[in-house]
Amino acid sequence: MVSGFEVLVIVLLIGGLILPIWALVATVHFANAKARHKAQSAQRCMAFTAVMDRLLNELRADRKRAPIVLACIRELQTFPEYRDISVTLINDINVSGNTPYDNMLRNELQKTEAFLLEAQP
Repeated sequence: MVSGFEVLVIVLLIGGLILPIWALVATVHFANAKARHKAQSAQRCMAFTAVMDRLLNELRADRKRAPIVLACIRELQTFPEYRDISVTLINDINVSGNTPYDNMLRNELQKTEAFLLEAQP
């Protein structure tokens, strides 16, 4: 049989030691998760700006490197959180010509724009 004193000691141990320790562990875990999320968000932003920089450099250079431009346009689909910027850029790109790459670029611009407009923020 457990005495009242033993019950009191068990309650004090659970209430005074075990619960605060678990509360501290949970707080540290959630704080770390929030910091990891911020770091991932910053990394995604840097990746997006790298894609945009490459795309704009290729468009400005006019070096007829359509495969790189196509790849950059397609890569914009992986960043739906920046869809307003991406869609604005896509709408500013004018494709003139009837080469196979020109047709592929027009098609890819339409697909990417449609994908980004349907993506949830």
